Amino acid sequence: MTKTTVAANIETNKPHWIEWATGAVSAVVVLAVIIWIGKDALTDRDTSPDLEGGVLRVEERSHAFQVLFEVRNGSSQTASQVAVRGEVLEGSKLLETAETILDYVPGHSKVVGGLLLQNNPHGKTISIRATSFNMP
Repeated sequence: MTKTTVAANIETNKPHWIEWATGAVSAVVVLAVIIWIGKDALTDRDTSPDLEGGVLRVEERSHAFQVLFEVRNGSSQTASQVAVRGEVLEGSKLLETAETILDYVPGHSKVVGGLLLQNNPHGKTISIRATSFNMP
C-alpha cells in the first residue's frame, strides 16, 4: 500500500493584508456606485431632451461648403431621430437651408454632424438648431 500525505490547505492560514485591502476598496467602490445611481434615480426630473446646436467650423470641399456642427443635450433624457436644420442668413435674408437627421443624442452628451451648402457661408450668419426629435 502507498502512503499519501495530505498537505495543509493554504486557505486555512490567516488571510494576507492585501486581501483585506482589496476587499475594502472594492466594497467602497460598489457602495459609491449604488449611491450615485440611487441619487440620480431619486433626483433626476428631466422629462424631455434639452437640445442646442452650434457651428464648429466651415470647410470648403470640391463642390460644396461643409459646415460641421454639434448638437448638445443638456438633459439626462436621450433624443432619437433628431432633425437638425441649418440656415445661412445675410442680415435678415435667408440665403440657403440644409437639413439632416441624427440617429440619437444621448443625455448629457454631444453629437457631431455636417451639412453641405452650395453658397459660401463665410462672413454670413449660420444658424444650427434641432427642429424635432423622438423619445426612444
